[in-house]
Amino acid sequence: MAWRPLGCVVLLVAAGCGADDDDVGEGGDAPSGVGGSDAAQTTSVAGAGGGAGQGGRAGSGSGGGGGGATGSEGCGVTNADDVETWVAKTLTSGGVTREYFVWLPAGYDPATPYPVVYQFHGCSGNPNKENNNPPVQAQSGADAIHVRGRAVANCWDTAAGGADVLFFDDLVAAIESEVCADPKRRFATGYSSGAFMSHRLACERGDVLRGVATIAGGSAGTGCVGRVAALLIHDERDGTVNISTSEAARDRHLENNGCDAMAPPTPGDRPPCEAYAGCDEGWPVVWCATTGQNHARQDGLSAPAFWAFLSTL
Repeated sequence: MAWRPLGCVVLLVAAGCGADDDDVGEGGDAPSGVGGSDAAQTTSVAGAGGGAGQGGRAGSGSGGGGGGATGSEGCGVTNADDVETWVAKTLTSGGVTREYFVWLPAGYDPATPYPVVYQFHGCSGNPNKENNNPPVQAQSGADAIHVRGRAVANCWDTAAGGADVLFFDDLVAAIESEVCADPKRRFATGYSSGAFMSHRLACERGDVLRGVATIAGGSAGTGCVGRVAALLIHDERDGTVNISTSEAARDRHLENNGCDAMAPPTPGDRPPCEAYAGCDEGWPVVWCATTGQNHARQDGLSAPAFWAFLSTL
């Protein structure tokens, strides 16, 4: 695997380098950056995922996701929230009142367990910083619930065992008690600081998450538990967060998922994304190295690529 020197120092304790929203504006749903086909990723995946757990840290387990899913305790609970809009909510985590936002799909059915996509924003000083995310909810239609947390500071706290790891635990417990979720299909997506956060969770909560999809950030490291399917996008000339951070995360996922890191990846229908060969069934790793996009969120590539990948898990 090729390694590049870090272009900026990225500290996992104070995620991210620079103001992510300076390059892309605040989280609009209009595509920007590299485009791509709407066809699905070449890798077809199904199978294992994390098991359910209510309250505190979610439990672990394995088994098939999707069809025949066992729902969370929120299944059967009447929910009066508007659909296809971000509904603001709060919870207490570590003694602090935290904000989060829930997107229910059109036709939400409280008897149907849905996959849940936890979206982690890039650094932003904007009051609505949670919007600094690829708009994956615009791609999933009626098939998923989405949740956006809001960091206390501009960026996420990606320290091992840090406040935002615990916030994720509390988010999962709250969400799965109020909506009908499939505990075997918990996903994390993120841009820049949110990508670092997603890979931190993939390391520390790899027995809880089923898959991650990220752009412009990676790393998170040793002493990891479980494993996740992973798609990573990063621009080769990103001047804010060097691509080597995502390469490090990619290489860890390749090892964890039994992939053949030496075999040439297989190009898919969504250039420049390529799927690695030899990964254990149900645990794909897809790598997308873009050019000319710097630190942009690349909504035109990232949002559809994220959902095309996660929807197969």
